[in-house]
Amino acid sequence: MAAGLGGSVGVPSASAAPMWPVPAPYSVTGDPAEWLDAIPPGSEYVALGDSYSAGYGLRDRTGLPTTACVQSARDYPHRLAAQFGLALTDVTCAGATSDDVTTGHQFNGVPPQIEALSDRTRLVTLTIGGNDADLFGTAASCLAISANGPVFSGRDAPSCESTLVRDGVDQLAVKIQSRVALGIADTLGAVQRAAPNAVVVFLGYPAIFPDAEDTPAKGCFRSALDLGTLAGSFPSDTYPFTDTDVEYLHGVQDELNEVSRSAADAAGVRFVDVFASTQDHSPCAASKRYVAGVTLTGSGDLRKIDLKAGALHPNERGVTYLTARMAAAIRALAG
Repeated sequence: MAAGLGGSVGVPSASAAPMWPVPAPYSVTGDPAEWLDAIPPGSEYVALGDSYSAGYGLRDRTGLPTTACVQSARDYPHRLAAQFGLALTDVTCAGATSDDVTTGHQFNGVPPQIEALSDRTRLVTLTIGGNDADLFGTAASCLAISANGPVFSGRDAPSCESTLVRDGVDQLAVKIQSRVALGIADTLGAVQRAAPNAVVVFLGYPAIFPDAEDTPAKGCFRSALDLGTLAGSFPSDTYPFTDTDVEYLHGVQDELNEVSRSAADAAGVRFVDVFASTQDHSPCAASKRYVAGVTLTGSGDLRKIDLKAGALHPNERGVTYLTARMAAAIRALAG
């Protein structure tokens, strides 16, 4: 699995597709639903970021900036562009890191996302940092056989926490507080320099792992395996994490959220925090989830297993919520 859960769909030789307009379920019209005083219809809007920006797992793939990005025309950038009548350039891509936004070529022929910005850009949105922290890759390795473990990653580890916390030091937290924090800060600064006339809005991640208050007394565990697995069929929308790892990974996500907030505050960028407000809508929730659970694909002998596109990513309900929160922030800044 490449960087991030969305990264598994990419191939190293993928090349960029032409950036022509794509038919979208959320089309931009000359008479939008809302008019922003500071960002009038027709203004240039550039969307940056990773799979959480790209609508990974949703229908209506755009094929942009390359098919390996698995970008959907149902992502929150397309919805915002339609709502405010903006001219969207969407370069979001599953698996993207801060480096892919600023300097890296995530796929052959795909320039750094920041090259889509200019002094004509009036609005920039982004979600970034999860792949820097390898939060999603880590989550994929934490899938458990049973509520008491062991985890899929092997070595009979009862939980991911048992392998990532060594001598009392949380290796993932150390990475987030240092390299990830620096990457996010550098990215926000680079975006501001590349688009000096733009309103910049930085969206955090919704809850993937709930807090203690929103974790059921009997735990969250819903097995990703059943008798049908022997025939190559897997249960859908599961949540195969031990109680230990739900608590641990909630803490990791909280750390990433706070680092993101701090970087945004230092840069003077609006941070839209959706972590606290979505605790009761995580994949653990009994209903009205904003983030999809885990559905596996693979062979019945379990020699080859992968996550189905969209696992642990915002579903339609979730993207609708994220769009509303982003629209409110943009309205407050430019309305």
